[in-house]
Amino acid sequence: MLETARLWFRPYRVDDFLFYLSLWQDPDVVRFIGSGEVHEKAHLKMNYPYWLSRSELGKGVLVMVLKATQQPVGHAGLVPIEIDGRLHMELGYWVAKRHWGRGLATEAALFFRNLAFEQLHQSEIVSLIQPNNVRSIRVAQKIGMQHQRDTVFRGTLVHLYAMDIRTYRELPHEDQC
Repeated sequence: MLETARLWFRPYRVDDFLFYLSLWQDPDVVRFIGSGEVHEKAHLKMNYPYWLSRSELGKGVLVMVLKATQQPVGHAGLVPIEIDGRLHMELGYWVAKRHWGRGLATEAALFFRNLAFEQLHQSEIVSLIQPNNVRSIRVAQKIGMQHQRDTVFRGTLVHLYAMDIRTYRELPHEDQC
């Protein structure tokens, strides 16, 4: 089982659809995802089998389950993604709005950052963050990622935050696995 002090991470299951739907239909949660628009239930239901097939370590996002309540609170993970013609491993994290401000995104991001370098032997990780997404920028900075450049991804201007293995190894020991 993948876990942190407060969270468990597991693949999405068929019975997680309503939670998945709740994230995608919350305008505040998706404000800085893609076009920033909520998705219709029919579209999400059609797309869910693909999402399920990609919910595994190193290929997609995993459900974040709060240990104290055993309820899903978000999702996070590592996703292979092509940016400007080059394949990268993107670190992503979403938290349901009612759980914002509790440090859960940072806890999840630290976990997956460490996993990427320590177990998956990545040479670099990136996060694509829209310029006005102050919360996600703070999370990326807290875990040691730095703004590398701006780019356009799927028609949207984004900051590309990155960390390479050398920078990771220079972090204080207590910040690693």
